[in-house]
Amino acid sequence: MSLKIVSEALPNTFEFETSALIKASGFREYDARWWFGHHGSAEPPELNLIGVQALGMGLDTLIRRLGAGPDIVTGHDFRSY
Repeated sequence: MSLKIVSEALPNTFEFETSALIKASGFREYDARWWFGHHGSAEPPELNLIGVQALGMGLDTLIRRLGAGPDIVTGHDFRSY
């Protein structure tokens, strides 16, 4: 299955829900919670769920090719701003 990656997509559109949205210039990789956009935000989202999944698959591939092993610990921050 090939994954379509786009750098711009409006929320609630077919493209946003079916493509990996990853802004070409990147985002703060250690804290991307506001890049998802939120209802009423003046800023368009720069990352979506499929984009995060695509980044995870790429990171997994890199880690395995480097021989670092598959053990990764992640955390979730439940704060809201």
